[in-house]
This record gives sequence, structure tokens and C-alpha cells, in this order.
Amino acid sequence: MELTAAHLRYLLAIYETARTQLDVSSRTIAERLGVTRPSVARALGQLAERGMIVKAHYGKIYLTDRGVFVARRVARQIECVTAHFPPLDLDPPLTAEERRHAALALTAALPERAFTGAYERLIGGEDAAS
Repeated sequence: MELTAAHLRYLLAIYETARTQLDVSSRTIAERLGVTRPSVARALGQLAERGMIVKAHYGKIYLTDRGVFVARRVARQIECVTAHFPPLDLDPPLTAEERRHAALALTAALPERAFTGAYERLIGGEDAAS
């Protein structure tokens, strides 16, 4: 299963939260994204299966090296798409949040190897050929 827009939203929320807070919890992520804690738990499980996060027994969430690498690549791609967003004839124009949401959707449409392939090659993983 490829990384979805939802996976990327969760990964970015963890990454951005960790940049300003020492402890990241599922409650923090649920509040930040406006979703339920069961939704967060499900997404965290999927990110953990991909080796992007580790969830400690006491509830704290930590990005792995792979998770940080992928989150940074996704964030850069979203910034690039946002910076080159085509002009749209809308009244009123898109808000910054709407542009970011659209950029995330476009970024999520890229194959997962766009974000993880360089990491796999860097560490010499078995998926390096992907």
C-alpha cells in the first residue's frame, strides 16, 4: 500500500509538532489535525509498519531517521508545488490553507518511491531498486 495523503498529513503533523515540542502524543496529533484518537492510532500503526515512527509504551511518538527523511522530502515537495501553483480564476481566490491542501493532494499522488527511494539508496536497503 502506497503512502496516502492521510499518511502524509499525519507524518507532517508529527514532524512539525516535534520541531516545537519535545513530547508528541496521539492526543496532540488528533487536536492538531481535528481528527479522533482512534483515527490517529490507526494511522500511527500504519506509519510504524513502514518504519517511519516509533510509539513508546507511555504514548510518546518519535520519528525514526527514515520518518524524518521522508517528512523533510514531503515538506519540500509541498513547498515546491505551492510556490509553483498555477493561477486559478476563482473568486475569492484560494486561501493559503486551501493551496497547501491541494499541494498535499498533488504530492500524495506521487509514488512512494519519490519520498523513500533516496533513503533506501542512502542506507543500501533492499528496496533501493524501487
